Amino acid sequence: MLRRWLLTSTLLWYLFAGVIGDVNLDRRDDNLPARVPYVFPPPPGTDPIADAIRARRNGTLLDLDGVLLNAPLFAQAHSNLFGVVRSNNTLPPAMRELIILRVVVLNSTTYEWLQHEPIARMAGLTTEQLLAIRLAPPLFASQGVNLTSILGPDLAAAMTFTDWVTEKIRVPDDIFDALRPFLNDMQLIEDRGGI
Repeated sequence: MLRRWLLTSTLLWYLFAGVIGDVNLDRRDDNLPARVPYVFPPPPGTDPIADAIRARRNGTLLDLDGVLLNAPLFAQAHSNLFGVVRSNNTLPPAMRELIILRVVVLNSTTYEWLQHEPIARMAGLTTEQLLAIRLAPPLFASQGVNLTSILGPDLAAAMTFTDWVTEKIRVPDDIFDALRPFLNDMQLIEDRGGI
């Protein structure tokens, strides 16, 4: 328990000391206007691409969809790809959401954090784990930060792999080898595709 407290305290220190960067957990960027107009087509039944996106999203369109619908075929491809990444893969749900959220953190896209945090909680990630995902510095493992006691060995390996793919693109063998025991070949491709 003391070890977890120390790790959480260290992560919070990184945040307040500026090691992580300009992270403001209170600021929301989901209400900023897009740089292109939002395209929300007429009611359901009038636009097959928008209807397909609505169907994947349980009858609604997000602001992101409204932006992407400026390029309908791109919006369709995006929806199809991320429908697979989000809903039609064999990754453990907690790992899938960790990967998504870690990329969100590394790319500073608060809007997506707000969309995925509730999903991550439903997938079983705890508040402590979400703090670790949100506050650990990029390439945390290479800085001596060990999150295994909070995340478990599988999620820690997935987060380390995600950091390397996102930050450096080329993943060292030891990082890949640490993730390998937890995923089969198909899941390794799904993991990489989610990043």
